[in-house]
Amino acid sequence: MTRHQAGVLLVLASTLPFALAGIYTRAIAADVWTVLAWRGAVGGGIILIYALWREGRARMGLPGWRIALVSALASAAFLGAFRATHVANVALIYTLAPFVAAGLDWLARGERPRREVMRAALLSLGGVLLVVGGGLGQGRVAGDLMALAMTVLMAMTMILIRRGEGVPVLRAMAAAALPLGFAGLAFGDPLSVSVRDGMLLAAFGLSFALATILLTEGARRIPPAEVAFLGGADVPIAIGLAAVLLGEWPPVLTWIGGSVVLFAVVRQGWRDLGR
Repeated sequence: MTRHQAGVLLVLASTLPFALAGIYTRAIAADVWTVLAWRGAVGGGIILIYALWREGRARMGLPGWRIALVSALASAAFLGAFRATHVANVALIYTLAPFVAAGLDWLARGERPRREVMRAALLSLGGVLLVVGGGLGQGRVAGDLMALAMTVLMAMTMILIRRGEGVPVLRAMAAAALPLGFAGLAFGDPLSVSVRDGMLLAAFGLSFALATILLTEGARRIPPAEVAFLGGADVPIAIGLAAVLLGEWPPVLTWIGGSVVLFAVVRQGWRDLGR
């Protein structure tokens, strides 16, 4: 197996544990802060052990701690969104992340994205507006807004990782568990969970660690455009799992807007692969 083939398989393998995030969040009865504390402690601990083996004891420095803090904020918004809106909405809104990253990079560095990328971003944004519109009157808009905030924060994380050459990324992702753990202790009750929730929380942390490690290792082996394109496979998986396991069928506008978003993302991803 070539290095490139291994990278493709690793990124594709990461999409299933990523897609399970919404299922775990809905299945666990504990509050969001408790979920964050457990996922940070279990997932962060596993990632740290792997990072120490893979990256050694390299110092993170200020760039690494920036990645950790922004990633922690993104995780909080991510889980909050799953509790407040449809799994499909969160998955579809998150597909904007590569376009948001390109826009933020443009603002920061003055490097204007290609016209085709801007057209795809506008088309995808139109689809997301339809997705959000489907939640009007259903009390879902707050969750959609949290998903948008999470998308912006994840885009910022992508930019910080790209700029932080030499930063031990896995160590930074593990360090993101620290603020989440403190927040969970302050606002949640992570030590008073049922046996069922404890098992689900541990499985969620393991799933998060597995997804992070698989994606990071895959991204080391293939181009960023290919990572973004292949990573989008978690969207239909997440929607399908929510429909089968949770019986969650979003409104018609979500399906229409989601089709527009997926068309824009897949079309642009295919073009980037061609380049």
